[in-house]
Amino acid sequence: MCIYKNAYTLDPHPPPCQKTIPAIKFLKIHRSLEMAGKALKKKILTEVADNGGVDWLYDQIASGITVADLGRQFGCSRSYLSRALNSIPEYKTALESAREEAADALVEQGLEMVDKLSELSTTNEIAATREKVNFRKFMAGSLNQNKYGTRPQNNVTISIGDMHLDALRKVNSQMAAIDAEDREREASAIDATYEDVSDD
Repeated sequence: MCIYKNAYTLDPHPPPCQKTIPAIKFLKIHRSLEMAGKALKKKILTEVADNGGVDWLYDQIASGITVADLGRQFGCSRSYLSRALNSIPEYKTALESAREEAADALVEQGLEMVDKLSELSTTNEIAATREKVNFRKFMAGSLNQNKYGTRPQNNVTISIGDMHLDALRKVNSQMAAIDAEDREREASAIDATYEDVSDD
C-alpha cells in the first residue's frame, strides 16, 4: 500500500488533481528563487564594482578574509558568492592570485598567535594555539603549494651490506683482471727470454 503524504492530505489514495499540486507549488517556488538569485548576483557584482572591483576583491582575499566571510557580508552562502565571482574572468583571476597572497597572511597570523603566548600561558592555551597554527600552516600550504606546500619526499633506501658486497665483487673482479694480465705478461716474458742452448 502506497501512502501519499503532502502538505494538503494524509489520504493514502488522493484524487489525481492533488498529486500534482506539490509539483506545481515547487516549480513556482523554484522560479521565484531563480529570479531572486539573479537580482542578488547583480547586487553583489555591483557592490564589488563600487568598492573597487578587482583591486578591492584582491585586497580582501589576500589579507586573509575568506569567501565565506564575504558571503556573510553580502547575505549569501559561500558557494553562491564563489560562483558569482568566478563567473567574471577578471574576478576569477584576482581570486586565484589573491589566494596565494593569503597564504602569507595565514603564516603571519600564526606567528602573531605564537607571539601572544607567554610564560603564564596554560597548557590548554598552548595546545589550542598549536592546533590553530597547524591549521593555518596547512591552509597556507593548500593556497600556495610552491611556497608553503609539503614536497613529496623521495625515500632512498641504502643497504650498507649490499654496498659492501658490491665493493668486494668489484675489487675481486679487478684483482682477477690484474692477475690475468700478470700471468699473460709472465708467459710472454718467459717465451721471449727462452733460448735454446742445446748442443745439437
